[in-house]
Amino acid sequence: MKLALCQTNIIWENKKENFIIAEKFIKEAAENKAELAVFPEMSFTGFTVNVKDMGEAFETSQTVSVMKAMAKRHKIAIGFGMIVSEKGKNKNRFVLVDKNGDMLGHYDKIHPFSYSEEGKYFTGGDNIINVKIGDTSIAPFVCYDLRFPEIFGAASYNCDLLLIIANWPASRISQWTHLLRARAIENQCYVAGINRTGTGDGLIYNGRSAVFDCYGNLIVEMGDNEGVAYCEIIPENVVYFRNKFRMKQDRNEELYKRLFDNISKKLP
Repeated sequence: MKLALCQTNIIWENKKENFIIAEKFIKEAAENKAELAVFPEMSFTGFTVNVKDMGEAFETSQTVSVMKAMAKRHKIAIGFGMIVSEKGKNKNRFVLVDKNGDMLGHYDKIHPFSYSEEGKYFTGGDNIINVKIGDTSIAPFVCYDLRFPEIFGAASYNCDLLLIIANWPASRISQWTHLLRARAIENQCYVAGINRTGTGDGLIYNGRSAVFDCYGNLIVEMGDNEGVAYCEIIPENVVYFRNKFRMKQDRNEELYKRLFDNISKKLP
């Protein structure tokens, strides 16, 4: 599967203008024969807690409708982030639609970023998902989730590509790169991170969207400018390496569960 990393300079809380920018990227990705184009977290608003104005009901979402139409028009699958507000709860959601404009699946960010008080405005998700594009099995995640290896380990059993969208600031960008590589090494699969660039709500973002292969080798890294980068995801490489270096069979899940249970009982 050919993946397009769409590293955008998101215009703050301006969906209309960001949709226009996105279609330029989608058109370019489709012309370059990419099968999936992926945008950063909260792709068309920037990382905002203005849920009143930026949140949408999922079933009637303008954002979903626009992206479905673009996917169908350009014959390419699209991954994007948005704010979903319904039933009194707000979710930081990663949505994937296929090249026909049909829903592939959606994932709600499990770990709201407490450092920025995201948890005051957003409810964390409680499930991981897996979608398929061609022969490639994909597990989506969002930004701060990257710091919690347990969910990646669980997802990786049925996964060729761990896919993370983010608004990861320049001040912590070295951690972004190291964590992406670590998730690839420990899970023996491809890891792709799509970050934004530019400024938003006073924060500086410098991109560095990247892809690591199942060995932990860097195969694509973008700079700090807006643009599109491409990468071939080859599921057969994941299968070959896992069969050759059988790390997963040495995991002791029951022990890990017991250790976590014992520790949690001692916490105040």
